[in-house]
Amino acid sequence: MDENKPRNQSSDEIDLSQVFKWIGNGFRNFGNSILKALAGLRSTFFENKTFFGIVIIAGLSLSVLYSEFLNKKFYKTSMILSSDYFTRIAVESTIEKLNSLCGEAEREGLAIELGIPVTTAKNIIKFESKPFVSEEDIVEIEVLKEQLNNVAAADKKDVVKKVITRLGLDNKSAFRITLLISDPDVVKNLDSAIVSYFRSDEYIRRRIEITKSNLLQKKEKLLHESKRLDSLKSVLFRSFDNMAKQSKQGSNNVVLSEKPLTDPLSVFAQDLDFYNEIQSIDIRLYLQPDFEVIDGFTAFKEPESASLLKILATSFLVSWLAAYLILGFWKFDRYLAKLSKEAN
Repeated sequence: MDENKPRNQSSDEIDLSQVFKWIGNGFRNFGNSILKALAGLRSTFFENKTFFGIVIIAGLSLSVLYSEFLNKKFYKTSMILSSDYFTRIAVESTIEKLNSLCGEAEREGLAIELGIPVTTAKNIIKFESKPFVSEEDIVEIEVLKEQLNNVAAADKKDVVKKVITRLGLDNKSAFRITLLISDPDVVKNLDSAIVSYFRSDEYIRRRIEITKSNLLQKKEKLLHESKRLDSLKSVLFRSFDNMAKQSKQGSNNVVLSEKPLTDPLSVFAQDLDFYNEIQSIDIRLYLQPDFEVIDGFTAFKEPESASLLKILATSFLVSWLAAYLILGFWKFDRYLAKLSKEAN
């Protein structure tokens, strides 16, 4: 029994070494095949240098002609618009409408819609739009908020509420509006035109007007209440003055028209709250965060279209590969003709 064990182990070791040897031979054969293929390509190139030169020169010549006469240079610029009333469907529908107008030869319809000269409209090639924050991110954040709210214990609700507030996405209603233009100098005339066009949309315009009207009404009411508090503060000051003169003891109440006010400081706190709200309304009326331009158009002088150098490099590679394909098809056709001749 003991004598058989070393033999079995030796047999296992030999089998394992054979496996590794077979794997090594496979990698070596694969590497040799690649080297042979590369050597064949090299040999084909040097055997047909004239043919390769003709194909490559022809390709480069065509690329130069394409760059000079067919390849129209275009420039890209973009702006970021944010509005509480933007929806993906509404923005995409507007961009599609503008692109349809770009398809017109004279661009008169586009010029009328945007309120710009026809010469400027003719330089616009295409409009594009993209949400600044993707719908997937918005859905993921909302699901996370709901999950946190569901698993939170009763005594941890305040902490979870703060976390949920911090998880809110900024600029989730913002869109990047991109323009492809043939002349970068027209950008300065398009910035305000695009903003005005979106603002003039009936759906957005009505909501902006309603929001502004509500803010003005709220400000007016706050100013009225603030004036009433000013009158109340005057009464408080007179009452405090009387209390100091009378030096009454045992009572901290302030008497206003026979009605005691146990916490006069609350009046001043309320007045400060009114002031902060009025300031917040003034900021919103000035900045108009319900519709604002986060980043405007910028005139870039570097064209977005492919440069001549890039076109020539691409043409060289394509021509070089095309020469190999042509030779391959030619040799394959000769091989088929040979088989046909032998069969006959």
